Amino acid sequence: MGQWYKRQVTSAAAPSRRRRWPVPPSLLVGLAPLVLFAAVSAWRARPSDDYPSLGQTVDSVVRSLVIPEGIAAVVLCLIVTGLGWWRIATVDRTRSTLRWTTLAPILIAVVCLVRLPLVDWGALPSHYFLLLAVGVLFVGVFEELMTRGVLLVGLRRRLPEFGVWAVSCVLFGLLHLLNVLAGAGLGPTLIQVVFAASFGSTLYVARRVTGNLLAPVLLHAFWDFGSIGVSATVDVSDLSKLTLVGVVGLLAFAVLALGIVAGGVIAWRDDRPRRLARRWRTVPPMGAFAVPGSEPRLEAVTADG
Repeated sequence: MGQWYKRQVTSAAAPSRRRRWPVPPSLLVGLAPLVLFAAVSAWRARPSDDYPSLGQTVDSVVRSLVIPEGIAAVVLCLIVTGLGWWRIATVDRTRSTLRWTTLAPILIAVVCLVRLPLVDWGALPSHYFLLLAVGVLFVGVFEELMTRGVLLVGLRRRLPEFGVWAVSCVLFGLLHLLNVLAGAGLGPTLIQVVFAASFGSTLYVARRVTGNLLAPVLLHAFWDFGSIGVSATVDVSDLSKLTLVGVVGLLAFAVLALGIVAGGVIAWRDDRPRRLARRWRTVPPMGAFAVPGSEPRLEAVTADG
């Protein structure tokens, strides 16, 4: 009797023990790290900065990647800890069941692998590549936790999943407009914005199919490692290698197109129960079609029965 009573009390009290986050999820809080990062980046940028030389030397990797991105990653981790959002920002309760969508992140990983032989590993000292790996890992942690983590939590408070996918990809792309303030050309930057938004869709797919943020973090870091490594070591006079780099780039754009489709389909399918619920709410109640005088006859039949 005592055990039964204990179980009943526990089960009755369970619904009331709802988990409370230190800071409730909201759109404004979700956008805050992104806005803060954009403001700090704009304040630090100088028109005289040589953005194309980013990561070309050991000193540039340390000054432009390891130190600033490491500080940004640590600060954002502290913010997420204070918010109490680690679980909801890094883990999805349900994974996407559309298996074909896994092709998008897998093929991007293949592109990253194919690009590694194009890096001239002897052109720079070995510790350059070690520092570059650390720097791009910081970039992956910071940017993914900010855009595919905290931002997604905030957007999901106000938008359906399709809107969350679209807005998060667009904002991730627009963040790269800040590179103009650091000395990048406007034309290449606009191409980078489109590329980043498309890449953001593939990273969104990576989170949704795996159920956590680790996959997009590693994929993001892997992509940046190859991209910077190739640009830092490629011999511009070697036309054959430049041609291969261009072919790999075109292949990447084709794969990213698949990532856009996959991300949109996943988000659209997630919203199907929501759309169905709205559709059923528009159906008039059955009483609206009742024929006058039919209810008394029904009651009479029931009484006779």
